[in-house]
Amino acid sequence: MANEEYRRTLTLSELAEHKLGEISRACEVLASLFEPREATASSSEPRYVISVASRMVGIEAHALRYYERLGLIQPRRSGGNTRLYSQDDVDQLRCIKALMSDLGVNLAGVEVALHLVRKMEQMQQEVEEMEDKLNRLVQSGVESDIDRL
Repeated sequence: MANEEYRRTLTLSELAEHKLGEISRACEVLASLFEPREATASSSEPRYVISVASRMVGIEAHALRYYERLGLIQPRRSGGNTRLYSQDDVDQLRCIKALMSDLGVNLAGVEVALHLVRKMEQMQQEVEEMEDKLNRLVQSGVESDIDRL
């Protein structure tokens, strides 16, 4: 009886370790989504055709076309209407793949997560703009106070 209880405890311990590992991977994936990235001209420049982007990410080309139809990714088009993916697009596709394969998030959940990330980026930009305006107001107010002295 004690031996069976020990095995059950060991199994629960292993299960807890496994779940902790899954949670840790989920946190890493989500952290990569929210990680601030510098937007550079070269990272947003369209350069990869669908077959290259597909191999880089490890997702079939038909899935990339499906993600485009759903609005999860928007590759640019060449003059001949060929899809061209930027490094930013490839990075976003890697996040989509990680959310789906590592976390088991379905496409609807991925769409919500990406929408939240975009919204957070937009809000962060608004906060930075407001901080700049506030700093300019404070500086102009300080200068006018100095002029009065």
